[in-house]
Amino acid sequence: MAIKAMIHILNEETVVGDLDSMPDPTHAYIIVRNLRRRDNKPLPMIDSAATSFAFPWTRISFVEFFEEATTRENIVGFFRESDTQRRHG
Repeated sequence: MAIKAMIHILNEETVVGDLDSMPDPTHAYIIVRNLRRRDNKPLPMIDSAATSFAFPWTRISFVEFFEEATTRENIVGFFRESDTQRRHG
């Protein structure tokens, strides 16, 4: 199962792609597949026939990882009570 990731590249547009597994911090780069813009549109600067991309860690500010919606359904989160709820509750 692919891991959806948002890759924040230094001085470049943030891109979204799929990783085969969590990246190894000891490697010099990460491999990304299905690269696209944040709005899921294709990137104009890449060839449509390209399937995988290697980004060096030195060019990456940080990476956000996203779980599939089916996995998130079982996670219990915290919420913050609003001022209105405290006053009227």
